[in-house]
Amino acid sequence: WKAVGPSHKQRFLEYIVATPETRPNDTKQNEGDPGTLMQELRSNLFESTAFARFMNILTSLGDPTGHRGHIRRFRPGMDYTVAHYGILTKSAVLDASLCFVAGKGEQCLYDEQFGDLIGDDEDAVWESGDVGGFECYIAADDDNDDENNSNGGGKATKKGPDDEYNADDDTELLSVAASNNTLSLVYRDPGTMRFIKYVSSSAPSSRWDLSFEYEVEDTTPEEVLCCEDDADGAGQKK
Repeated sequence: WKAVGPSHKQRFLEYIVATPETRPNDTKQNEGDPGTLMQELRSNLFESTAFARFMNILTSLGDPTGHRGHIRRFRPGMDYTVAHYGILTKSAVLDASLCFVAGKGEQCLYDEQFGDLIGDDEDAVWESGDVGGFECYIAADDDNDDENNSNGGGKATKKGPDDEYNADDDTELLSVAASNNTLSLVYRDPGTMRFIKYVSSSAPSSRWDLSFEYEVEDTTPEEVLCCEDDADGAGQKK
């Protein structure tokens, strides 16, 4: 596991597959290590043609033309990612995230009378969002918006990759709570950012995930959008 930074943009652990050149000859990867198990999922599932066909059945976006992904661990009281303009893509992508956290991975019911979530305690904690660990999608500022992007002289300034998103101008499109053994598919257009909320020290566990981006056609078919969709083209399927 390797620490990923810089800290003003992100901090988490990423699993890097060891090679004979990067590990001593007399050592062997632990077959029971979570990273090893998730690497098997990556190789046998996320990078397989069968999974690509399965996603096409769910989304009607066609077979992906390319992909990139990471195996990550977000530790309680330590890890997060930050929305910044460097993560914007030039074309639409399909985000696929398989998440593992403490809990049963079941959706909780909402008690309208008392305002509480009913279900497994750990599932309820994650779904409430109080301990972070959820993935949030927000709309990026328009570069031509003088009010938000001006430098004081009335002229809009182009946002660079190192510029962080201003939370005061946050336009949330979708929030995906951490849930055990849950696959989330989100169609993300070029004007949408995403980040993982800081995992609180009171979280029941780390957030482990396989996070992949699949290159797809730049379109927004109605089949992709579901009950949590919006006019900006971000939707979730579980």
